[in-house]
Amino acid sequence: MKFLNYIIYGLITLCFCSSLNAQTVKQIEVAGNTPYVDHISLKPGTTDMDLLVKINFDEPNNSLIVSLVSYRKLFVFQDNVRYSHVVRFNKLRPSKLPYVVKSDEKARYKMARSLRKSIKPKRKHIFKSWIKYEGLQPQPTEYKLVNDYIEQKFDILHKVGDVSITLRDILVMNEQFSQGKMKYDLFFQTNLDRTYHISIKRDPCFGKEDAIQTTANLVENIKAGFSALNQKFGSNSSLNTSEGEAIFNEMKALLLKQYPKKEETSTCPDIQANIETYNKYVDAIQNMQCKFKIAKEKHNVILELSAEYILSMARKIDNSTNKWLLSSDNIEKNDLEVTCNQIIDSIETHVQQATDISHDQRVALDIFNKAKIYFRQTCLNK
Repeated sequence: MKFLNYIIYGLITLCFCSSLNAQTVKQIEVAGNTPYVDHISLKPGTTDMDLLVKINFDEPNNSLIVSLVSYRKLFVFQDNVRYSHVVRFNKLRPSKLPYVVKSDEKARYKMARSLRKSIKPKRKHIFKSWIKYEGLQPQPTEYKLVNDYIEQKFDILHKVGDVSITLRDILVMNEQFSQGKMKYDLFFQTNLDRTYHISIKRDPCFGKEDAIQTTANLVENIKAGFSALNQKFGSNSSLNTSEGEAIFNEMKALLLKQYPKKEETSTCPDIQANIETYNKYVDAIQNMQCKFKIAKEKHNVILELSAEYILSMARKIDNSTNKWLLSSDNIEKNDLEVTCNQIIDSIETHVQQATDISHDQRVALDIFNKAKIYFRQTCLNK
């Protein structure tokens, strides 16, 4: 029974330790104006041991910047390094590092007792490089042994596809000035074992300033062409000749040839908006109709009454008026009035329909009008 309890206790302990050492994996997104910031507590309950991880996307330079910021001084290994190769007599030897690092030659870098006790076995322990990466190429930088913050810039290798980084060993140190020398105590180390799968959100309009301006100019040009066509041939047009419709159709065809409809699309919202506006103007021109009404041309109508006939009708009215004055028979007077009115209506109907009246006809019409006036003043104004 005791043996079974030991097994259960051992399994629980193993599971607990595994959970403490479990890798943290995060799926994040960064954009040109939206960096990602992660807050990590290296020691729960101590705010001065907090660490900020900042991941920033620099789109103009197609680079990713990873920064570690802490209240404490930080130290990281740029490559995997065995403990026994770089630590002698409990002191870190910068000259033993497999890469060049900037440090104060007079300073002393001591592995604190608390740190040494946490590393077992020391001879086989390997300090891991602080960062691993995929889809990235690190830019050359100067390595420092003592850092207020850690920063590494990466070139992004591919325009499409996610990248990833994994943060590993981070060391924290205290500094103090003693006997004319700086002393640094490396007192804490942890393997963050934290992976970030990074989705890079690029600006779809980045680097497309020329295309944006080109499509904007195209919109302005087709807008000007549409406005000119509408002004000349719209509802307020003054072009009302028989040639107006032909001119309209010719101008419309030229505009449609100059500005064909665009079938392409763009992921850049500004360019896409310009394309859609442009195509709306193309549709408007295509659907535009000639709004003015073509006036019907009037054909010349010759007055078919001869001057002699008009004069004879004028004499007939004068004679009838004189008979009317001499007559005392009302029936006869009424017949004379009817005859004169019929003559006047007939002559005036022909004159109203005519557009071509000769000089002789006009002279005859003047005499006829005087006879008409004499008749109406005499016979109708009783």
